[in-house]
Amino acid sequence: MTSFATSTSLVATESSSSFLARRPRRFASSRRVLGAKSRLRHAKIEPSASYASGSTPDDDDDRKADAEREQQQEEGQQQQEEEEKEEIENTIPAEFTDSKEETSASSSTSSKSPYQKYRLASPITFEPLESEKDRRKYPMNEDGYFDLIAKNGVPSLDKLLRDVSPEPLKRFIPTSNAPGEALFESPFVSFAYERGWRDNFKRSGFPGVKIEKENAMDALGEDAVGDVILDCSCGSGLFTREFARSGKYDGVVALDFSESMIKEAMERTQKDTSVPADNIAFVKADVGRLPFTNDSLGGVSASAAIHCWPDVQSACAEIFRVLKPGRVFTGTTFATPNVPFLDDEQNRLLSTLSRDLSARRPGTNGLRFWNSADLRDQLQSVGFSDVTILREKDYLFWKARKP
Repeated sequence: MTSFATSTSLVATESSSSFLARRPRRFASSRRVLGAKSRLRHAKIEPSASYASGSTPDDDDDRKADAEREQQQEEGQQQQEEEEKEEIENTIPAEFTDSKEETSASSSTSSKSPYQKYRLASPITFEPLESEKDRRKYPMNEDGYFDLIAKNGVPSLDKLLRDVSPEPLKRFIPTSNAPGEALFESPFVSFAYERGWRDNFKRSGFPGVKIEKENAMDALGEDAVGDVILDCSCGSGLFTREFARSGKYDGVVALDFSESMIKEAMERTQKDTSVPADNIAFVKADVGRLPFTNDSLGGVSASAAIHCWPDVQSACAEIFRVLKPGRVFTGTTFATPNVPFLDDEQNRLLSTLSRDLSARRPGTNGLRFWNSADLRDQLQSVGFSDVTILREKDYLFWKARKP
């Protein structure tokens, strides 16, 4: 296919060249004639000596007729040259005559790097990764994802264990001390997540992936269409694939703290041929320090995630920072149990006591479930407005907008 296209262009070019080669003498003579006639037309006409000495009016009429014929010949010559010029332009192959605007637009689209498209930034300064030096510091690694976690050089027992462990065993040692994060760093959890683990959420009232995806996309709204959105704590990429498959968004960022979850998400995406994998960026990052520039994302979704975050206040503040004004943060989580005969405030007090007491017990998993009032206060405390929260059994769905 390539050789055919190349040969066609060569033929067209040679045709254009041979056409041009037949013209030079004619054009050169035309220019000489035009130059001479132009001087005649603009020269000041002086009365001739014969006329001054008594030439007849018939001689004057003849001269006028000659001038008119010359002018008509000039106009005809000019029209002929314009037609020839147009004919030459029409013989040039179309690929050489595209408009500057089209060339510029296609060049801009093709040259945009993943760093620019997905608004990636330093997790330290939050400045865009524009220079080659910045990008060498935070490259896409050999596994195909961006590792944008701020490096901590302070030694710890977990870090020392990973350093001395054989390579196959390192992935079983969590990098986080927060139980909620450490749990999902386990390769066993990432393997099991879409093999029965996620289905158990229905017992708590989660309506299922299809309805949850539709709820999330409805919440993100039309403003997010054609923009880049973030699937925060993407896990195995369950919703990342749904967002990308919809074709509504210019790009989807699949972000998670867990390397094993990121790899599981990438593997599933590559196997699913219905998903446009080239429209997804996989990023390992901390939700409490999101590697994006300010006011840059078209929407954020966090499905079944907020209960795992070790510092919800910082995470919500970061999501508020990276969202564009007017855009939406939506998500789902587990609700604390409600006692039927207690009002909302009494249930809120009961859930707070239960959460605080359970956190002090050894062996707890560090997950925090939410009641509607606490979740609303949390979102509003960092600046979100228009907060909507819906509850079904122990399932909470929310939508909040950045003013």
